[in-house]
Amino acid sequence: MGFFNVHGDPTMDPYTILKLPNTASDAEIKKAYRLQMLQLHPDKLSPTLSEESIAAVTEKFHNVKDAYEFLTNPMHLTSRRMYMTKMASRRAEYERREAFMRRNGMSGGAAAGGVHGYHSGGGGAAGMAGAGMPPPG
Repeated sequence: MGFFNVHGDPTMDPYTILKLPNTASDAEIKKAYRLQMLQLHPDKLSPTLSEESIAAVTEKFHNVKDAYEFLTNPMHLTSRRMYMTKMASRRAEYERREAFMRRNGMSGGAAAGGVHGYHSGGGGAAGMAGAGMPPPG
């Protein structure tokens, strides 16, 4: 699976791929990119690696390259803004649900490994689909 889908949107979190917080500066992004490219570059691989290992490292190499491209290339500015807005919305949704559950003395939540009634696996808003939104407040 590649980093971009057919619409040019990321299929993976670029910050996770680069092992950075989503608040990373341009300089931190560039540093993390360079470090990982040195480690994953096909010319630096051991000749004793199996075909499967080489394929896995090559995929990681391309994902790092694409994540960096997504975060730094002006061509991806609109997609990047939409992605960041979507991620902020998912965080806010999760925090609202957590606050609702704490106020109502419900068990579950992040401390217990998930929010009661949420679908596990996908995380974010996608993982919360169909759980029913508590009233705002």
